[in-house]
Amino acid sequence: MAGYEFQPLKDEDFAVHLLDVQKGHDTFMISKALTRLYYVIEGAGAFTIDNQKYDVVPGLIVEVPPGVEYSYSGSMKILLVSHPRWFEGNERMTRNNPDVVSDGGVVGNIGNRLRRYLRRIRKLVAP
Repeated sequence: MAGYEFQPLKDEDFAVHLLDVQKGHDTFMISKALTRLYYVIEGAGAFTIDNQKYDVVPGLIVEVPPGVEYSYSGSMKILLVSHPRWFEGNERMTRNNPDVVSDGGVVGNIGNRLRRYLRRIRKLVAP
């Protein structure tokens, strides 16, 4: 998954990202404070929200409120709007997303966490 964050927004409580999803998010997560709106631009996939799977296609908007476990899978371009803006410690990863990650054991889990960490670092150092 690759993405781009649009900056700077005048209202710093919002964040807007363009996501190019190839397989999906590798883990399920729960946000402590963020409401996320995902708008599917192209492609197809599925969002699993609170253990309920929803197929998505272009033109659909998916709202994920705080405190709800979710993940997504598929091949799609998504516009993501978050409020408030993401902050360190907001998310709790709960489990692997089996639609994206095969059970690779300890080595697979370490690789997945390392990839997420590197994505965050790239965002911090990007011009």
